[in-house]
Amino acid sequence: MMTSSSASAVFIRRSAGVLLAGLLALALASCDDDDNPAEPQTKTYFGDTVTMGNGSARSFVTLDKNGVPTEVGARMTEAALTGLPTTDPVPPTPPTWFRLPLPAEAAKTAYDHVSVDWNPNGHEPAGVYTSAHFDVHFYMMTLAQRQQIQLNDPKGEILPEARFLPSGYISPPGPVNTIPMMGRHWVDPTGHEFHGQAFTQTFIYGSYDGKINFMEPMIAKTTLAAKTTQTFEVQQPQAFQLTGRYYPTKYTIAFDQQAKEHVVVLHDMVLR
Repeated sequence: MMTSSSASAVFIRRSAGVLLAGLLALALASCDDDDNPAEPQTKTYFGDTVTMGNGSARSFVTLDKNGVPTEVGARMTEAALTGLPTTDPVPPTPPTWFRLPLPAEAAKTAYDHVSVDWNPNGHEPAGVYTSAHFDVHFYMMTLAQRQQIQLNDPKGEILPEARFLPSGYISPPGPVNTIPMMGRHWVDPTGHEFHGQAFTQTFIYGSYDGKINFMEPMIAKTTLAAKTTQTFEVQQPQAFQLTGRYYPTKYTIAFDQQAKEHVVVLHDMVLR
């Protein structure tokens, strides 16, 4: 016969067991909510596909589950690097460039669209960037606004305040200071290409009418063709003119072996 004290002990043990099981189930449910494979932590959205060379290219943006952009970039198929012009167009024909519309989901970034420009013989300064390369412009203005920028446009001479450019960046002097449909370019003079080494990649800022109007990874064709993965820091200015948007602190050049695509991506985004 069970005494009252022993019955109480059994009740307490059973109650504790039920409570422990309940807490374990709650903990497991919580883990399931956080790690539910049905709820991806990020989602990538693509812009329209554009014909490029013998292949194609498209822009993309990746958002986290809260809708915050984590990366923005361009993808070019392997064939896109073939079938491109081998000579520069004769003026007034514009350079060979491929406009990549960004998807609507990129609205929280600083960028309106991407333009991949092909330079088969490079451009000035002579001996620095005069090799075949791609300019991957991330424009902070619309195409219609770009179309207003003329060769050596007087508004290109209106320079942004120094605090809106990374420390030490300069605009190389030359016969062409403001490039049509682009603006004035600002480069890092400490880059290896300015110190006797072959150009591989660099990161450029652009300006027009006193405003920063693009950010640009500039990449040698040989660098893309090597199909390696390289990540670099994006040098930051002290301040940003267009605030409330997400800007990158790093960029990566890579080749996606599964998709067979070259990837240029700005990432580690920060709200400014």
